[in-house]
Amino acid sequence: MAHTVLELLKALPRTNCGECGQGTCMAFATQVIKEGANLSRCPYLSAAAPELAAAISRQQEKGEGRRRESLAISLEVMHAKMADLDFQNLAGGLGAVYGAENGRPYLQFAYFGQAITVFKDEVRYSPGAASNPWDAILLYNYIASRGQALPTGAWITYQSLPNSVSKAKTLARLEKELASHFAGRKSQLQHRAAALGGEPTQAAEDADFQGIFRPLPRVPVLLLFWDAEPEENFQAQVHFLFDSTVMDFLDLESLLFLVEQLIDRLLGEETAN
Repeated sequence: MAHTVLELLKALPRTNCGECGQGTCMAFATQVIKEGANLSRCPYLSAAAPELAAAISRQQEKGEGRRRESLAISLEVMHAKMADLDFQNLAGGLGAVYGAENGRPYLQFAYFGQAITVFKDEVRYSPGAASNPWDAILLYNYIASRGQALPTGAWITYQSLPNSVSKAKTLARLEKELASHFAGRKSQLQHRAAALGGEPTQAAEDADFQGIFRPLPRVPVLLLFWDAEPEENFQAQVHFLFDSTVMDFLDLESLLFLVEQLIDRLLGEETAN
């Protein structure tokens, strides 16, 4: 039987102490069940937790096997898409540099500030850069878009994109978790954003923090953060906005993955401590 977020929540202290790196016990339970986070990051587990942890570990192992199979199939499909593309003609529109190595064409461009080299059947990272096997699907989709548009500076919501209703719920959950994590800690968010190359901006007059990130050359992402005001019973809020040309470069699922990667990087240093 698959274990659910609510089932795990019953084994957590439900004090929202934040020592696991998440703002709430619910957020931590969601990360364990949905993302495979280590349950032991909570120092206050109930007596039922060890048995539950073992069951969740088995569940995660099965899920990981399915994910690996899904990744292999997806990569096979994307490699087939890449085969007939003319990388040299696509380079300029994607903000990339074209090159070839032993007759193998490649595109090189920045991905979250790190130079990355994408061949038709390989993704090569800069030395020391963190890698994620699912990055390849995003990067191949970016190239396969054959995008040519330049960013307009006109910002739109994810919800305004066609057929986004179901995935918009996932984005809303991610925004809520990020807001909860940095509630009352705007300076930490500013620090993390600066470390990731976030550029301060003034896109919304009332936001407490506004930053533009450029995870891909033609896909800027605007992060807006409003800090909590307990005396006004106002909880912290986060919203992501995207350039009006975003669908020229990524599909909805790839865009959501890109936001997840940005959030992971914003949280990365703190959750590691």
